[in-house]
Amino acid sequence: MGQHKLAAVLLLVVMMASTSGCMGLIAARESVESLREPAYDSLNNDKITVAHQFTSLTNYTTEYVSRSTFMVTEQTTEVDIYFKVTFEWSESPLFPDLFFDNETHYVRATLTDSEGRVQWEQDVSEDASPLEEQLLPNPSFAQGEWVLEARARGGGQSTVSSLQDQFLLILTVTNTCVQYPLVDDCF
Repeated sequence: MGQHKLAAVLLLVVMMASTSGCMGLIAARESVESLREPAYDSLNNDKITVAHQFTSLTNYTTEYVSRSTFMVTEQTTEVDIYFKVTFEWSESPLFPDLFFDNETHYVRATLTDSEGRVQWEQDVSEDASPLEEQLLPNPSFAQGEWVLEARARGGGQSTVSSLQDQFLLILTVTNTCVQYPLVDDCF
């Protein structure tokens, strides 16, 4: 009978010690954590949008330049590019094609990786229907800061009828991350 009392007292002491103070908080936290759903892999998309519309004929004399940077890490799984150019003013029947060449109106877009290698580029001087390209790691992306640069020249006017050269460039960077339930941020 003495051994049973000793075992019961020891069990009671251990239970009291584990449920009080800091030790009790650890046990309570672990029990609550076991009720939460597990973390899962998710995808996080970051977008860079470069859109420009030429509104004046004087735009032919100056070059529009846009430069954006973004980080590529080991979690980057793909880079998608959407590119569309419309040269409405240049295609107008009011002016001959001889007036518009690759120096008077153009869109030149370049995507350069962190090692200085060009990963994607376009140089157009006529309408470019929506072009979509997907860059995948081969076997991996160069990690670090990448640069998206767009240089353009065009023209437009909106007095008689709206004729405006324009372009749209959307770059989407997809990264994998760990998503925890009940937490908005992806890590």
